[in-house]
Amino acid sequence: MNNIESNIIRYNELKIDLLNISKCIETCEECDKGFYQDIAIQYSKRHREMKKFIEKTYNVKICECCSYEKDKFSFDKQMK
Repeated sequence: MNNIESNIIRYNELKIDLLNISKCIETCEECDKGFYQDIAIQYSKRHREMKKFIEKTYNVKICECCSYEKDKFSFDKQMK
């Protein structure tokens, strides 16, 4: 596997982890929300850094163009 592929895989794994952490924030006890929010902030920062790294290193643009409603529908459908 070449470098760009492995970096995109890592980028997507970070995104998946961030989505899972977001789900924990929604479902956890109130006393645990701060803990998961702190984790989400760190993952979000790393995700942003990874995106910038990939775009700069490989001269590509990672598009975040999916609409919220489409993503929400897809996510809700997966959760059922």
